Amino acid sequence: MRPASFWWLLIITGLMVASVAAGLVYTLREYIPAHWQLPVRALMFNVRIDDRVWITMPDSVRLAGTLYRPRGDSGPLAAVYIRLPYDRKRYGEALGDAMFFARNGYAVLVQDVRGKFESEGDGFVPWRHATSDGVATLEWITKQSWSNGKVGTIGCSALGELQYSLARANHPAHAAMIPGAAGGAAGMLAGNAEYFGAFEGGVLQLAGATGWFSRHGGKLAHSGSPDVPGMAGLLPQLPVLELVRRARPGPNAFEDFLQTPLGDAGWNDLDYVTDADRVTTPALVINTWGDPSIEGTLAISEAVRRASPVAAAHQHVIIAPGNHCEHELIADMGRFGELPVRNAGQPYRQWYLQWFDYWLRGKGDGLASLPPYLYFVVGEQRWLTANTWPPVQARHQRWYLRSDGKANTRDGDGTLGPQPDQSEHSDGYLYDPLDPAPSRGGPLCCSADPHALSGPVDQRDVETRNDVLVYTSAPLEAPMRIVGPLRAHLTVSSSAPDTDFVARLVHVWPDGRATNIQEGAMRARYRDGIFCPTRMAPGQTYALTVDMRSIAYLVPRGHRIRLDITSSSFPRLERNLNTGGRNYDESVPARALNRIHLGGVDGSYLELPVLATPEPQA
Repeated sequence: MRPASFWWLLIITGLMVASVAAGLVYTLREYIPAHWQLPVRALMFNVRIDDRVWITMPDSVRLAGTLYRPRGDSGPLAAVYIRLPYDRKRYGEALGDAMFFARNGYAVLVQDVRGKFESEGDGFVPWRHATSDGVATLEWITKQSWSNGKVGTIGCSALGELQYSLARANHPAHAAMIPGAAGGAAGMLAGNAEYFGAFEGGVLQLAGATGWFSRHGGKLAHSGSPDVPGMAGLLPQLPVLELVRRARPGPNAFEDFLQTPLGDAGWNDLDYVTDADRVTTPALVINTWGDPSIEGTLAISEAVRRASPVAAAHQHVIIAPGNHCEHELIADMGRFGELPVRNAGQPYRQWYLQWFDYWLRGKGDGLASLPPYLYFVVGEQRWLTANTWPPVQARHQRWYLRSDGKANTRDGDGTLGPQPDQSEHSDGYLYDPLDPAPSRGGPLCCSADPHALSGPVDQRDVETRNDVLVYTSAPLEAPMRIVGPLRAHLTVSSSAPDTDFVARLVHVWPDGRATNIQEGAMRARYRDGIFCPTRMAPGQTYALTVDMRSIAYLVPRGHRIRLDITSSSFPRLERNLNTGGRNYDESVPARALNRIHLGGVDGSYLELPVLATPEPQA
């Protein structure tokens, strides 16, 4: 028998080795994949991990999960539920959140969605089965001996959208949620059809959609999600329907999204939030101004507020600067696109714990001091609050498009002012789908191009193109704080039966820089709504509205605002081939002569929600 001193020496040596390993992992944590760090972190924080959790759905399909629990604590425990299509054993965000809550005394279940990685099932389409699978999983959690019967959900992007799919059921065990960048959960809502954030104004967000579906949209069971080299180089090819298939052969949900008409009842099978839903789960909602689906986030939150005063009282919406899922990173990054950002940090991790501690454990006040809306004003470098979106104090201003018929390029004669022009005229440009106006920054996420820029970026090179109409204001006599949704109300005509109109609000600096503020698009066939697509008659004028998303942005005194109008933003947006056909399976485009009509009773104008700035601005 070995002496007791030997065993003590062995224990001490083991602890020292573990301590050194933990210290090394902490020092190198930014360079070590999260799943490699996990065993050491579990040892550090006394968390046990079970990767062999199988939950059977009502149709006998089994979903794979990993359960994290604090060692030595048998319950009852509040639970955090995270599900994702990105591999529960490797996805850094899920692993980080699981360890964070487990070390703070929660049980955490991380689950692969149906048909992905170790979960059974096939025919993956986001987010088919998401509501029913989520409910079945809640039922399983609440029946476990360690469960206190209350479950919270958390996660960003797809992980956030899946929370809303579950919240549609209003299951009593779903006590609270923290959806981040989850505007893609909006389906047919408030007159818009976004579905996964894949569409804006009826136009496919091409770069983001092809990038995501090429990596994650495979329908075959257990399909992985590696990067697809060369995907960005395929984007100019036609037809659009074949882009993902060329990069990754095999059935893919991308084709379902393109081939299902936006007004089709088939979308109802995919568990997106619609006008028919009444979501009541208490929610700490987080997004950023650069997220492509920011308007979906705001539409869902306002639908909750209008539908139920009780649910509204239990919802807080935080809108930070930054691009997709950057809300926790932006303070350290210090930049949003090409713009500097200060004072952007918030105690997000502390908020997460306080939110769940209240709703799942009955501790604290549940962030009672947070307002219904807390939002960052880009350029002003400060946070403001509101009870509704947009704030009721915002006043809508009309800025009219004016010219002498030569608004093409930033050197043209297009102006933007508060007074309409009484005389009627128009500006025209030739839109060629084979030579589209290029994207520069803007609301871009998930592109397959690692070099693609997002957020505010200088637009001057785009504004030299003859197919871009440019309308610029005089220098502002006072600061303009724009807070709310932006809209371009345009009277248009075209030689084509269908075409697109893209509107971009731009901040023009005294040194000539022209950085985008926010933008949007409208496919002309949907000018009267998604459910009644209608072709245009050549040369006839039509009124349409381009929703350009919401923003909170300060333009200083002496600077100018600008509205750019064109018919493409490629590759961020799919090109309209101008045929009036299905577009997604066509390969022969036509050029279109498009016109914007100005002046008179039906003149085109920009609608801006402006919030007063009572204090002087530097």
